[in-house]
Amino acid sequence: MRDAKKTAPRHSIVRKIALGLTLALVMLGVIGAIAYRSTNEFLRTASLVAFSREVIGRQQALLHHLTEAQSGARGYIISGEDLYLQPYEEAQVRIIQDFNALKKLVADEPEQRVRLDGIRTLISHELGMLKDTVAERRQNGFEAAALLFNTDADEEMVVKIRGAMSEFENVEQQMLVERSGRAVSIGETTTTGIVLTILLTAIILGASGLWIARDFAARRRAEEALKEERNRLRNIIDAMADRVFVKDLGGRYVLDNIAHREYLHLAEPLDIEGKTVFDLFPPELAEQYAAADRAVIATGEPLLNREEPAIPPRGSKFAWILTTKVPLLDTDKKIVGTVGVSRDITERKLAEEKLRVFADQLERSNRELQDFASVASHDLQEPLRKIRAFGDRLKAKCGDALGDTGRDYLDRMQDAAGRMQTLIHDLLTLARVTSRAQPFVQVDLAEILWDVISDLDERIRQTDARIEVGTLPVIAADPLQMRQLFQNLLSNALKFQRPGQTPIVGVAGKIFESLDLQSPSGAVGDKVCKIIVQDNGIGFDEKYADRIFAVFQRLHAKHEYPGTGIGLAVCRKIADRHGGNIVAKGVEGAGATFVVTLPVKQRIKENQ
Repeated sequence: MRDAKKTAPRHSIVRKIALGLTLALVMLGVIGAIAYRSTNEFLRTASLVAFSREVIGRQQALLHHLTEAQSGARGYIISGEDLYLQPYEEAQVRIIQDFNALKKLVADEPEQRVRLDGIRTLISHELGMLKDTVAERRQNGFEAAALLFNTDADEEMVVKIRGAMSEFENVEQQMLVERSGRAVSIGETTTTGIVLTILLTAIILGASGLWIARDFAARRRAEEALKEERNRLRNIIDAMADRVFVKDLGGRYVLDNIAHREYLHLAEPLDIEGKTVFDLFPPELAEQYAAADRAVIATGEPLLNREEPAIPPRGSKFAWILTTKVPLLDTDKKIVGTVGVSRDITERKLAEEKLRVFADQLERSNRELQDFASVASHDLQEPLRKIRAFGDRLKAKCGDALGDTGRDYLDRMQDAAGRMQTLIHDLLTLARVTSRAQPFVQVDLAEILWDVISDLDERIRQTDARIEVGTLPVIAADPLQMRQLFQNLLSNALKFQRPGQTPIVGVAGKIFESLDLQSPSGAVGDKVCKIIVQDNGIGFDEKYADRIFAVFQRLHAKHEYPGTGIGLAVCRKIADRHGGNIVAKGVEGAGATFVVTLPVKQRIKENQ
């Protein structure tokens, strides 16, 4: 009997342990089954999400390459420079590549294939028209190409193309949303199931632990707690995407996570324990890493977000990592090693390099624009002045001998030369917004406006116009460009009027706190100035609200309302340079309103 009493507790503990382990294994099996099933479903859905994103990316690339083709062709048509043909021709090749890729991607989507065929037909028509115009420009010059190129038809075709591509993208976006929603739903369902199972497992294990805890000594309980804590730490750091590692005072690895071992091409924790950086990296990198560890240990100060080079062992690709190292302290607050976290930032560094290259290209482009402005202001205008001067002499001395037809030809020639001079002058104005910009100073907008009204006095009297001026503030700006801004807006308001109508133009401004001004010189809470110029002229259809700010864009024929189509483009460029914006609103036959928003104080600093 005495022996039975002694063995019973031992058998009871064994049964409890066996029961607990059995329940734990069952629950782990349930968790594993849920995770396996959900992971497969999630991976399938994630693959569909990635597929939709690839389709959308290709569609956007197609639109981008079409824009490049149009820009290159138009650049060649306008300037005749062969350098514009290279991006035009390269864009055509990329368009074909984009179509082939999209065709393969949507091979299993009949409706999208039909939409893609429609888009291909429209783009083929657009490229064909550009090709004919480019050929006409190469063979017969700008005027022949301009006669062949139908701006309205081209704009209509661009609208159709963008509409078709927008419909294509919207359908794909809808599928992306549905697939993403399913992926999120799967993740939530999986998480809920696992959490509930874990909770149930924890409850069961907790109850078993209470049974077993009564039979274990305090030392055993402490050892189990320590083991659990280490296991929890291992699970946490292994779940992290960043590379985590711990070293002792001698620089030897004592702990790391899966991401760190994958980076080092090591399989098990034992493969790295006890090693140093000199066992894993080239000598120069190893010394750099070891020096950083010694500095953290010596000073007790953390090393935060340090960018440093990295070459993975047995790898050949150079990489960049972002590393943070902090001292590892024991219970007595003594430093016993270092804890490090690193992250691969190679893609970010490559993007920064691309941005730097782009900035250099932009700077070169600006210099070329300044060179063009210098040439246009002298060399291009001199032949035109001679054409007009000798045309005047020819008309004065030989007008009678030329006859009516000859004089008509001569008048047309001089008119064309005059329009060319005006166009060059307007292009110079556009180019000089940045190339000859003045420093920002305090500018009284009311004073600037009255100077502009004085300059337009003759036109105001001729049209019997009424200019109504409200309150205008003082802001930091370029005074010459503010004058140009008001000059262009008032001139447009006086020009685009119905015959026999008295022009009425209102100009007013106010200051308020910005809520969403996204610009280099403004932020939420900054003071901004809103200038409103309103007229009672012919107005416009608001679907053209963005088009009217583009260079050479006109909504009316030249014989109806003369001009080069550059004035509003100058206004937008001035607003952009000041860190603001300009928008247009209008109704056909009921007038137009232009709203210019500018920061009161400039934060941006330019190389004046």
